[in-house]
Amino acid sequence: MALVNRYSIQPCATQAYQAFWLSSQEIPLANKFYRQHGFRGKAKRHQPCAVVKNCHAEIIGCGYLRDYDTFKLLAGVAVAPDHQGLGVARLLLQLLAEQFDPQTYTFPYQPLLSLYQSLGFRCIEPKSQQPVSSLYQTYINQGRSITLMVYNPY
Repeated sequence: MALVNRYSIQPCATQAYQAFWLSSQEIPLANKFYRQHGFRGKAKRHQPCAVVKNCHAEIIGCGYLRDYDTFKLLAGVAVAPDHQGLGVARLLLQLLAEQFDPQTYTFPYQPLLSLYQSLGFRCIEPKSQQPVSSLYQTYINQGRSITLMVYNPY
């Protein structure tokens, strides 16, 4: 995917944010962002990854979609601490939503449920027949306070 400016917001007169898709060759930039800010996350080449940059072209937000055989997992959604609460995550998720389908799942932390619900995700109960169940259970076993959600904008 080519780097394309798809969405932008201006939280104030001096700061503009823009969301971009990263090409496969640019994926290491996403992983550098995760390391710099101490976030869990590891984008892989050839899988959709989006970033938000500030007016200095610095990555301040990142997220990716991991493709599994029967579903996609929205993961690694993170915003630099100095830019949290300014609409960066929403901007990032709006671009990523271009790739969502009814088999797109995510595991947001409890405080973020309303954000994800506003973007078309709904909470579901994990069931053993769901292809995403074992992956979700792995994260639960690590002590994470997360919820299983599926994309369903209707």
